[in-house]
Amino acid sequence: MKFFALSIILVLFIFLSGTIFNKVLSQVQYQVNSIFIGILSNGDSIVQYDLRLKNNTNEIMLPLIGGNISDILVKNYLSKYLGYSFNSVTNDIKINTQNESQLRITYQTPGLVNKQEREWSFFIDSDFPFTVKLPNDAVVTNLGEQSPSLIRKLGGQNLLSFDKGKISIDYVIGYAGTREQAIISTSSAELDLAKAERDHVGINLDEVKSILNMAKTAVNQSNFIEAERLANNASDISRRVAESFEASKDMISNATRKVEDAQAMNTDASQASEFISKSNIEFSQGNYPKALEYATLAVNSLDVTKQEQISQSSSSSTFLLLIPLAASVGFFIIVKYRSKIIPHLQSTRFKKDTLNNDLTPNTLQENNLTEKQPPMKEQINVDSSTQSDLHRLVADVIKQKGNLKPEEREILFYISEKEGAAFEGEIRNKFILPKTSLWRLIKRLERVDLIEVTKIGGQNLIKLKIQK
Repeated sequence: MKFFALSIILVLFIFLSGTIFNKVLSQVQYQVNSIFIGILSNGDSIVQYDLRLKNNTNEIMLPLIGGNISDILVKNYLSKYLGYSFNSVTNDIKINTQNESQLRITYQTPGLVNKQEREWSFFIDSDFPFTVKLPNDAVVTNLGEQSPSLIRKLGGQNLLSFDKGKISIDYVIGYAGTREQAIISTSSAELDLAKAERDHVGINLDEVKSILNMAKTAVNQSNFIEAERLANNASDISRRVAESFEASKDMISNATRKVEDAQAMNTDASQASEFISKSNIEFSQGNYPKALEYATLAVNSLDVTKQEQISQSSSSSTFLLLIPLAASVGFFIIVKYRSKIIPHLQSTRFKKDTLNNDLTPNTLQENNLTEKQPPMKEQINVDSSTQSDLHRLVADVIKQKGNLKPEEREILFYISEKEGAAFEGEIRNKFILPKTSLWRLIKRLERVDLIEVTKIGGQNLIKLKIQK
């Protein structure tokens, strides 16, 4: 009988030893990297485990916190789903790890929050450190016996990190003014301040420190609503100043580099340098928005100077390009009107000799004017006797003057052919003369009282003043 009892004890010992050994073996097969709990506004919680597995691990068993667990998802870090089995009585989950090195378990549970009237309580007895995110606008009324190891704020939500152990948090929704909430907000602001100083070396956060000290004073005076407002304000300013610090520092660096490049190219950068000097002064005094403004002005002034130089260079280049272009156009005109210019010059020389030898209307008409006459269809039909009289009068006047140039004589004869009057444009087209040259000839004939100039409809009408 005694032997039988000893046998039973031995079997129970072996069984229990095996169970304990399996649990110990299971625990050494994985390491919990983190546990994150997000509490929803209805009191349910989303729980997320991140695990690192030992090498060559095909299967693990893990107890999950909470009760009435649902919506379980098991994935590797590439979002590949893994197989599992779950015991709802013991809350143990067995996972086929498929030799993965890391995996994530996510599920939902209502069993972590006790809802009593307006004040709700979160409770957990955890074997591992974890972080809990409270609902939006949740206000903590009691933190229990174990204080958070880290307090942060994310938007309107509190993030509280705890070491392992029994943790409880009492909170309400939409109610402010508790000491616990003021302490959480103040601690979060201190963390934001420390982070800004650590990440942005040399940053000036005197304003943030002053507001944070006022928040702590308000806590000590039990003015919890004002303390929370000041602490939240300090956190916002801390983040805003950090952003402004980096933006102004980058712009100053950019402007300084542009000034150095401009000076290396012998570009005037005096105004930009002055703006940079002002920007550095504002930056050293912690006025980062003003420093950013001056640095931006420095960059803009350099851009304006560069555009002006490009414009001047473009104008010079355009002028240089116009020289060969004008020469080409001139050459083209000469080639195109060569047949008219050369006979005209030859005719002018011929008429000069003829007028000197025999200045008669018949000779002038035959030798000088025949080749200058426009086609018959362009001529105006005039009385031949009138035309002959004007020719004779013009010839007599030319002979009397004796000092007229050949081109002046031709103009007078042409006007006589036009019944004693012709527009300046007609004369210019007839003899292919530059506008200024023709105008000098007209003014000379006007001075010697052979023609008169009348303005008609924006054009100059040239009329003979020779009496019949």
